[in-house]
Amino acid sequence: MAEKDWISRYFAPLANTSGAAGLRDDLAVLTVADGPTVITVDALVEDVHFLPSDPIETVARKLVRVNVSDIYTAGAVPAEALLTLGWPEGRPESDLAAFASALGEELEVFGARLIGGDTVRPPGGVFLSLTLTGTCLADKPIRRMGAQAGEDLWVTGRIGAACLGFEALKRGEVDDLHIDAYRVPRIQPPKAAHLIARHASAALDVSDGLLGDAASLASASGIGVRIALEAVPFAGNPTETNEMLRLSTWGDDYQLLFTAEKSRHDDILAEAAESGVIVTHIGETRPNGGLVVTLRDSPVNLPETLGFEHG
Repeated sequence: MAEKDWISRYFAPLANTSGAAGLRDDLAVLTVADGPTVITVDALVEDVHFLPSDPIETVARKLVRVNVSDIYTAGAVPAEALLTLGWPEGRPESDLAAFASALGEELEVFGARLIGGDTVRPPGGVFLSLTLTGTCLADKPIRRMGAQAGEDLWVTGRIGAACLGFEALKRGEVDDLHIDAYRVPRIQPPKAAHLIARHASAALDVSDGLLGDAASLASASGIGVRIALEAVPFAGNPTETNEMLRLSTWGDDYQLLFTAEKSRHDDILAEAAESGVIVTHIGETRPNGGLVVTLRDSPVNLPETLGFEHG
């Protein structure tokens, strides 16, 4: 099938806004939002970000969700998407149809609309990139550089489920409850963006490991961060320090890590409970730079690598 036929058959039906022009043009017209617009992009590469054996539907869902988590950290909700699809010659059309169907379902779940993109025939495996815009719920986006000393540190969801799921797949297991978390990130419902917009002073998503991303937030804000390991909501409920550190540095969680004034503690818990957002207070910010990790108030020696390092 020619690339133009991919577009007309599988992706044009998803592009139902006037600015998309039915994907018959090389450009699209962005919707003018009431608030500031943020934009993010993430790529997934076969055998790097997902396994060749992963169902293609789960790859489509992961592609959407890794971008949605970034939009949420700004206190924004998804708006419009551009897809770059690298589809190799040998991949069957049935897989393409399944991918497009799952992509459309995910975009609809999170309130985003496909408005354009590009298609190519890569020499290797599947290559995917999604660019996603978001509309801020407040008068400006939340950034990772806004934290102040003396604030609470929070994280949503559970940490380490993707790591456990990946390892279960590598062992040849098929029914481990964490496999789904590796294939399709368990990101929070849209109300998480509202929680960030109302309360967070700084935020980022946990994609490269909790410890590494916490250190990045601290560095961007020019403050220090202390994480209490016993407070972190780990998948699998580990009790050994080494296992906690391993799950804290693996990545692919796509949960939200954010700071907020201590006076907002009770409001955050109440609003999260009402909206179905899972959130846990795991530490605090400090005047001095750097990352400190403790276990029941005792310092923990940090591993040499705090998370996935790009490049």
